[in-house]
Amino acid sequence: MKRHNFAGGPASHGASKSHRKLGSTGQRDAPGRVFKNRKMPGRMGGVQRTVKNVWIYKIDPARNLMWVKGQVPGATGNFVFVTDAVYEKPDISILPFPTYFVPEDEDIDNMKPLVADLGDVDPFMITD
Repeated sequence: MKRHNFAGGPASHGASKSHRKLGSTGQRDAPGRVFKNRKMPGRMGGVQRTVKNVWIYKIDPARNLMWVKGQVPGATGNFVFVTDAVYEKPDISILPFPTYFVPEDEDIDNMKPLVADLGDVDPFMITD
């Protein structure tokens, strides 16, 4: 029922053991068989799922951890494939605030990234 969105049979009025059945599967004498690709009950799932617009906040390769905002499908311990988004480029006229425009006379190669010293405490594990 869930796999192919079948309506099922009636709940009462003579429906005995056929509430969740698919109904008729074929004809009678002609052609006397079930056609190919007939939607039948069976195993559902086991296919690759893709979730878009998931933000990755932090990656810790030493502990094999990744902080994600959003849903991650699959069971615990399964592999997760992470790729960059392939959407169209954003409009640079509406950049998020605050942002930084490099002056023309400044050398980008001499700039160093600003990284906050977190110490030994993981900021995501603090319970206040």
